[in-house]
Amino acid sequence: MPKLGLIPKLILGLLIGIGIGLLDIDWMIRLTETGRVLLGGLIKFIIPLIIISFVAAAISEFGKRAGRLLSFTVGISYIDTIIACALGAVVAYFVIPLFAIDSKSGAEAASIGAPFIEIEMTPIMSVMSALLIAFILGIGSTVVKGVTIKNAISELRDIVTLCINKIILPILPFFIGCIFAGITAKGELFSSIGIFGKMLILIIVLQIVWLLIEYTVAGVISRNNPWTMFKAMIPAYFTAMGTMSSAATLPVALKQAKTVPYMKKSIADFVIPLCNTVHLSGAAMAITISAFTVSQMTTGQLPPIGVVVTFIILLGIIEVGAVGVPGGSVLAALGILQSSLGFDEAALGLMLTLFMIQDSFGTATNVVGDGAIGMIVNKIFGKDEAAQTEANNEIQL
Repeated sequence: MPKLGLIPKLILGLLIGIGIGLLDIDWMIRLTETGRVLLGGLIKFIIPLIIISFVAAAISEFGKRAGRLLSFTVGISYIDTIIACALGAVVAYFVIPLFAIDSKSGAEAASIGAPFIEIEMTPIMSVMSALLIAFILGIGSTVVKGVTIKNAISELRDIVTLCINKIILPILPFFIGCIFAGITAKGELFSSIGIFGKMLILIIVLQIVWLLIEYTVAGVISRNNPWTMFKAMIPAYFTAMGTMSSAATLPVALKQAKTVPYMKKSIADFVIPLCNTVHLSGAAMAITISAFTVSQMTTGQLPPIGVVVTFIILLGIIEVGAVGVPGGSVLAALGILQSSLGFDEAALGLMLTLFMIQDSFGTATNVVGDGAIGMIVNKIFGKDEAAQTEANNEIQL
């Protein structure tokens, strides 16, 4: 019998949670609230470790291959991600209030049973401290050329990846089930479903708009027909939709990019695999819009502009070093959702649910957007033989 994938498991957990909430039996609700608190605490505990290991490892690995081509590609990927987040935030400020979201008061939220037990799982450090340590270790290991520390960072990333794959991802369906049991028991379910539907439509429409913007800009800069590359990347879009994995889509994306006449194969061989890791504009946009929606649902207001600016800058950095596992972009972002926007366990659970449901669209947007980045890089470096030699050398590394 074939195993269920992550998304079917999440949907099953959600449905079971709704069923428990509809029954509204006190001991069952208290049990799911206990699960929400314990599993949420575990997820929050591992957040600093995710940030340290993956951001530090990404900086360290980039540093080993530091060059103009690499720096330009990573830089433009970061800028692209930041602008996508900003667009998502601006649209969210105008559109999400139209969703007529009615947040529940604290008294209403406290009407369900309290958890049976609560165990404090204090993270080893704050999110900002983890980010600063990641920069220090990543940059420092490159500057001093420390093999030991680089190997330690790499091994820590492997350990954290193992924890994500073997612990965090398997418990997500239970965590989301516990979240939705509480939402249903509070009487918030049906209004929430309508909000989720509107939000998903907004995300998908904006992701398509963003792809059109990316390719228009790439066409202007490169002075090549953007439709040629866009059309070539369409098979990669549907592959990403089906696999929900950038890594699984990489062979298709690389093959399709090489079919474009004006794209240098050496540039495609370098840019497409690199952007597969560092260019996550579609996912980052979805996280931004989802975060605004959850903030409106849980607090009754959107985050202040100053907080949003900080959130977007940090989100762009986190996404460049995001872990390469299903839902890795949102898992890596949980820390700044907690520190910048003040999300608690319930809000983080809603974020995970909303993001995972649309993850295939975000992945597809990321992958197709890589083609636009490739067009720009090809224009800047495609005629530079030294840059092409550099690209070939970095591919070998």
